[in-house]
Amino acid sequence: MEMEEKNIDEDFKIIYMAPIKAICTERLTEWYPKFTKFNSLCIEVTGDTDVDFSQLKPYRIIITTPEKWDMLTRRWRDYRGMVEVIKLFLIDEVHILNDVTRGPVLEAVVSRMKTIQSSIQSTYRLEQLQKQQGNINISQIEANAPKIRFVAVSATISNPEDVAEWLGTTNKPAVFYKFGDECRPVKIKRVVEGYPCPVGMSIFKFDIALNYKLWPIIQRYHDKKPTLIFCNNRKGVILTAGALSREITFRFSEEQKAKLTALASAIKTKKIQTLVLCGIGCHHAGLLFEERVNIERAFRNSDLPILITTTTLAMGVNLPAHLVIIKNTQQYVNGTYQEYSISTVLQMVGRAGRPQFDSEATAVIMTRLADKVSTSVKRGF
Repeated sequence: MEMEEKNIDEDFKIIYMAPIKAICTERLTEWYPKFTKFNSLCIEVTGDTDVDFSQLKPYRIIITTPEKWDMLTRRWRDYRGMVEVIKLFLIDEVHILNDVTRGPVLEAVVSRMKTIQSSIQSTYRLEQLQKQQGNINISQIEANAPKIRFVAVSATISNPEDVAEWLGTTNKPAVFYKFGDECRPVKIKRVVEGYPCPVGMSIFKFDIALNYKLWPIIQRYHDKKPTLIFCNNRKGVILTAGALSREITFRFSEEQKAKLTALASAIKTKKIQTLVLCGIGCHHAGLLFEERVNIERAFRNSDLPILITTTTLAMGVNLPAHLVIIKNTQQYVNGTYQEYSISTVLQMVGRAGRPQFDSEATAVIMTRLADKVSTSVKRGF
């Protein structure tokens, strides 16, 4: 690694931006021990962190969310000396540009960073012209002008060329790369299961009926490894967990029982405590932060064989799920049921078979029989 071979004294900052706090926390946990030995301190700056821009001076790697960085950089001119040393701006999960609520924030933040870069370059050119006076080398000035390198990544974006055009400039267009499934380190077996939905049956009742189809699928594909199940709302998480707890037949060792008991004691909701003792964890935004962290840790350590969640865990978080099940392909939005977007489905499928934990994995989509063919075609199954 280049940093191991060089003693880098030049001041610089790297900004890593991800849409959810869970990803930021994961990056901090992973990067802090790696980069601290190179004298590059990391800090997580999210809604849970009460810091202002001036306090970021000692840190070289800043891990943040679009909303927090938007708030911090609105008065960037007051901290010009700090923004001038930003060399790399990493945008994870850039497909949230398409999100109605969060997309505009990301767009505003990146546009502001491009404005900052342009302002810094203009100041630098003016300073150099004043220094050189009669002996002016324009090409050298342009080559040495400070630049921010933008790197945006996504596993589900379908139009990287448009994002590249937006990130680049007229003089220096951005380069984009597309990678297919053949580049995925862990191969995923994809399965679509269709179930009858009689005329007149509501999506809510169909969703409940799917609860009683889960255990056979888990038995068929889980291979004695962790299973992650996605539901379309918080109530669905609890209902699914309750139905599944009456069917599962796990046999735990005394050590496993002790770990589950310890986890249950750290959870305040009695219903979820009972489910944990059965080997089923629940995860959604309605739980306390500490409860979510404890449940994630237990699943990551394979203490919980089954984790049932909403889409809160669909984006970017690395968990050891050998089997991912998407229970129902519709969600309730603004008073009506709508199909998950292709991007959302691919994000959920992508939680299966993370390279840190597995060498192969399976993803199963449970949907209406009438939608089975269209689901397979649209989602590339």
